[in-house]
Amino acid sequence: MKKLNLAKLVLATSLSVLFFNCEKDSEFTAETNQDAIAKSTAHVCIEKWNTNESKAASVKDVQWQPGQTIRVKFLNGSSYLQSKVKQYAVQWEDHANIKFEFVSSNSSANIKIGFGNYNNAKGYWSYLGTDSNNQSHSMHYEYFNNNTPDEEFRRVIVHEFGHALGLIHEHQNPVAGINWNKEVVYEYYQRTQGWTRAQVDNNLFRRYEASTTNYSAYDRLSIMHYPIPAEHTTDGVSVGNNTQLSTTDKSFIARIYPGSTTGGGKCDGVAEYNSNDTYSVGDKVTYRGNLYQKTANGWDNLGACDSTPNGDICAGVAEYNRNNTYSVGNKVTYQGNLYQLTANGWNNLGACGTSSATTKSNAVFPTLNN
Repeated sequence: MKKLNLAKLVLATSLSVLFFNCEKDSEFTAETNQDAIAKSTAHVCIEKWNTNESKAASVKDVQWQPGQTIRVKFLNGSSYLQSKVKQYAVQWEDHANIKFEFVSSNSSANIKIGFGNYNNAKGYWSYLGTDSNNQSHSMHYEYFNNNTPDEEFRRVIVHEFGHALGLIHEHQNPVAGINWNKEVVYEYYQRTQGWTRAQVDNNLFRRYEASTTNYSAYDRLSIMHYPIPAEHTTDGVSVGNNTQLSTTDKSFIARIYPGSTTGGGKCDGVAEYNSNDTYSVGDKVTYRGNLYQKTANGWDNLGACDSTPNGDICAGVAEYNRNNTYSVGNKVTYQGNLYQLTANGWNNLGACGTSSATTKSNAVFPTLNN
């Protein structure tokens, strides 16, 4: 038996950084770098449709049954890449009454996942909802490799499994009302993606019909939203590179798939790592808001805790890191308080150790020095 190498665990935890950031903040400031993030995102998700159906197929038509177990298999890919999909796809289970079951490659499945150049597929994509049943290859991740940061794994995997649950791109929400600078957008996506004007129309400008689509109020923080630099809109409105489920994502998917979810958080009942303890293979610990399990080769990160032990609003929220770049909606802890980034700066939501967050309107800090 070996003691946990704390230095390695700290290093593993610190690897969660944005893959597409052009710059890093030197101070904890109100700068969100949304434009830089959006400009540098060359790998965007494309929409896939059942070719036997009209492109007017709606979310309502492709929803799974609440409580259904959706079977998922891998068509190729290393055990490491497959483990990342398993790690992040299940975030939807915490809020929706569905269950993903990962089965062997020779088993029947609803969702079938390819990586890299499998089947000569390109990009990141997934068929919508139950359309996956009719495809031999229904989801794809071209760009993942062993050097992909965890935050990028999370951003893309959670996004694609949102599609697999029937969610559309949020910028195509029937009530989105984005004022697109169309000629600039056409040029950008032709240059970065090789898209025709018709493809841009379909993937960005086309909005779904309200009468046939389940939708909520437009949510610019949604994991299902494309990043949008300010020059892509006529009014200068931008959207950052959303990397995690928003509050509206969680409430909306719970409404679409109502009923009991998987129950308590994955970290419930698991003790925090203690450097004075000795651990055996199979033991689990929590550390800086993540769940780890001891293996023969070290510690595996099983993902972020999804509950708030003891009602602590800071549980599972990472400490502010001046080397990271943050987007609107991101939360951090700093000097014993929980902060959330808004368009106007960082709002103090309250002291760690409390059970509820309340925005303090006068607690917007343009600079917090370490």
